[in-house]
Amino acid sequence: MVAIDYPGLMEMESPRRGGLESLTVGFMIIAFAVAMLVSYIIDDWWMFIPIFLIEAGAFWGATGLLVHPSARPQRPGLQDASYYVFWGFTLVLLGLIWIINSEYPGNGVLLLVVFLLWVGAIAMAMSLRYFRKSPQTP
Repeated sequence: MVAIDYPGLMEMESPRRGGLESLTVGFMIIAFAVAMLVSYIIDDWWMFIPIFLIEAGAFWGATGLLVHPSARPQRPGLQDASYYVFWGFTLVLLGLIWIINSEYPGNGVLLLVVFLLWVGAIAMAMSLRYFRKSPQTP
């Protein structure tokens, strides 16, 4: 792969970003249709939302795992891949919690604990990168 150094390239919108947005829109339309079809087949329209959350979250999580870092210089804060992984798999977890709670009611506290453990674990995992880059103190 050849890196191109063009002075105005950093200010222009990345063509890769436009391709990713088009791919996302196309997948969301298909996921919407599949969620409608599954809800129709199981005859439970309340399951439309968690099925769609699981499909969309799995797509965004996989996108976050597969996307390569941008050619743009590193900027502070959460990177695109981390953002996709966190929110994608959080949507999957919310959809699964919804389905589990509808099948086995009365487990709200346990499911809330699972959700909080997920958020805490992913926050710790994402912050480890910043600790490795920080200067060591004697």
